[in-house]
Amino acid sequence: MRCSIATLFFLSGLLAGTASYSDEPVATARPLSPEEFLGRPIGTDFQLADWTMVSGYYRKLDEQSPRVIVESPGKTTEGRDFLIAIISSEENLARLPQIKAANKAIADPRGRTAAEKKNAIDEGKVTLFITPTMHSTEVAATEMAMHLAWQLATSNEEPFKSARENAVIVITPSLNPDGVDHVVSWYRENAYTPFEGSGMTKLYQYYTGHDNNRDWFMLTQNESRILTKLLYQEWFPQILWDVHQQGNSKERFFVPPYRDPLNPNIDPGIVAATNLIGTRAAMDLNREGLAGVATGVSYDAWWNGGNRSVPCRHNIIGILTEAASARLGSPIFQEPSSLKAPVEGAPYQPSNQFVNPWPGGWWRLKDIHAYELAFARSLMGSINREPEFWRKNAMEAAERSIAAGKKGGPRAWLIPSDNRDLGATRRLLDSLMLAGVEVGVSSSPFKADGIEYPPGTIVIWRDQPYGNYVKDLFELQVFPSGTKPYDVSGWTLPLLMGVRRVAVANDFQVATQLATRATDAMKSFHGPSTPNGRGALSLSDSDTWVKLVQGLQQGQTFQYAYGANEGSLLPGSSELKTGARPIRRLPRIGVYAPWSSSMDEGWLRWVLDHFRIPFVTVRNEMLRAGHVGEQIDVLIIPDVSATELDHGRKQGSIAAPLAEGLAPEGSLAVKEFVRKGGTLVAFDGSCHWAIELFQLPLKNVLKEPGARDFSCPGSVLRGVVKPHPWTAGLPDDVALFFSGSVGWNVMSKSERDAANRIEATVSTLLEYAPTQLLLSGYISHPKALEGSSAWVHIPMEQGQIHLFGFRPHYRGWSQATFHLLFRAILLSPSATRALETPTNH
Repeated sequence: MRCSIATLFFLSGLLAGTASYSDEPVATARPLSPEEFLGRPIGTDFQLADWTMVSGYYRKLDEQSPRVIVESPGKTTEGRDFLIAIISSEENLARLPQIKAANKAIADPRGRTAAEKKNAIDEGKVTLFITPTMHSTEVAATEMAMHLAWQLATSNEEPFKSARENAVIVITPSLNPDGVDHVVSWYRENAYTPFEGSGMTKLYQYYTGHDNNRDWFMLTQNESRILTKLLYQEWFPQILWDVHQQGNSKERFFVPPYRDPLNPNIDPGIVAATNLIGTRAAMDLNREGLAGVATGVSYDAWWNGGNRSVPCRHNIIGILTEAASARLGSPIFQEPSSLKAPVEGAPYQPSNQFVNPWPGGWWRLKDIHAYELAFARSLMGSINREPEFWRKNAMEAAERSIAAGKKGGPRAWLIPSDNRDLGATRRLLDSLMLAGVEVGVSSSPFKADGIEYPPGTIVIWRDQPYGNYVKDLFELQVFPSGTKPYDVSGWTLPLLMGVRRVAVANDFQVATQLATRATDAMKSFHGPSTPNGRGALSLSDSDTWVKLVQGLQQGQTFQYAYGANEGSLLPGSSELKTGARPIRRLPRIGVYAPWSSSMDEGWLRWVLDHFRIPFVTVRNEMLRAGHVGEQIDVLIIPDVSATELDHGRKQGSIAAPLAEGLAPEGSLAVKEFVRKGGTLVAFDGSCHWAIELFQLPLKNVLKEPGARDFSCPGSVLRGVVKPHPWTAGLPDDVALFFSGSVGWNVMSKSERDAANRIEATVSTLLEYAPTQLLLSGYISHPKALEGSSAWVHIPMEQGQIHLFGFRPHYRGWSQATFHLLFRAILLSPSATRALETPTNH
């Protein structure tokens, strides 16, 4: 076997790394540095530490240093140990229970005397959480944090010596250990090849990939849930530093302040303190000669749901830093002419937000480390200069939140016990309670804002430390005029979940008992009634879908009753009821997965797994092989572009077999699959592909001349349900999440002829509301979308097609529209004629 010199060098580096984290005791009085442990300097070009190395080093540091405690508070999605490293002085570590108790009193000063509050401030220590490598392709922070942990544990220089005395630092070696292994393995496989630095063929976080930073209020993933519990139920820190990387064409390093707009639900003291830390860091980095630091650009403080965003609503300073990336572990050379100013449209020159532009040149891992470690030193310096200030600031923010809640507007939120969707209600309460929100249950009847409510009503008071967090999740977002959103602009959670909540404006009196679990809070909830009597299951409740799947797997049969708008499942199918159709088996479901790691595909898998709906993953090769109907009954294609579906990944970006798409064999096989009785379900971008493949008579309303100024990058819109057997039992209106999505109108005959489209029976099952379209967030020129089709059903010979212009499973948030997805796949066996009705058009 022949090996290049470069390959031998790479392998020797790996061997050096693996040789130093064995279980053999190390005869040294000084804890090993990461360089000694890995057998190379951190940030060495073309080399990355995998999770075995990373976790091994932290455990070794725990063994060798009395200033480090490593714990595993849970398992990752794929079963690896999720780790935290607690670093402080020996004296502080000996009194961690007292420090945690002081932190809790600082975070929740209710009912405490002035002396008790002062004692909490005096006895506490600033608690800082540092969270590297949530996005596992942002590789530099993994080894940077190892080096920082070692410096904090061993260095007698400033700011580290004083930081041990003044603070407790909790480092998560990675927020995504699974991804560390996947990315490093992929990089090693492709290093020194034409595909070095290329994108993976799967998501680095099993379900979410990069979207794991969009999960911090819905809490679907193990990693999100573990950190959330640590933050809001155990540690109650005052500061969180979220360490990220970004593209490499603009600034070298971003620090707060964030750009406008500012969300008014974030305490002003938290905002000002965030700005203070960032501004000081910008000065400190420039003093060290680190050019290209920018503030007030790119990242705003509007949207909720990110790892630095949710803590801000919990009165914690949430610091985001973003370093320019290399090509994973490979250096890049950047010509000065290739660089762009961080302010859109501005020349690449000094400005108040970008005081010292980087001149260009080589950029590598060790450069990213230099900026991140310099920021860490600046942050420690800010803590050391006035440690008491940060504790006082957190307590004052909590007190302001509590005081604002007592004034009303709203005073509380109620979740009535007659909510239709018990599964969604339980999931909403679980996410709130895990995030430290107090949820009460009324012990007796009461009246609020003139309306009577029975015992068992859920009451969430606003005058609690995290009241602003609930307010931000429960109210309708109105994005400020004059600018366009950076990210999601509306996220009103009860709407997305399909849970009815009532905001109470005025004070009222009711005795409540705190619930410790969502199921306990819902003991008085009776769910939707069904008109069919004993044994009927209402499709208004998410739990019904789980029961349907389990029943079919156990050999049970059901009838889907859609007559008189019932929307329920009846056990047994021997005596078929009028206005019903039998469901005798679980359809075989296939989920298409491209070789480009689709986040939408991952979220779809999560939703199906969460509801225990079995499926198989379908790749290009399976579809190109043909005879698809022999393997599956339902094919679901997530939000993938038509270009990628047809042609795959860019040629030359990855090994040739993985770069191919479906055209022509796979596309024709899908066409045959549907015509012979299969069901095709497509979302958002993949709908364009399906429309062209089948030559369907639909036109994208957002491609019309009048839609040029339309914009809706991420908001909650109102969908209007159309009467049809597929929609029986759904509410009249459904909140859906629209993120750069699409709507259609059916073509006229002349338009069909001009576009060479077929004549087809198109039934609109859901349309974008013709008026009052925006529920929460931002939309410009809504007229372009109003009244167009959002979900359509099209019979196609023996099979059928469901097209969703939006993603009904969006990021696991929009449980109200999960019902639409489940109807399309679970009520769609190969024979569907019984559900067909004349077109709505």
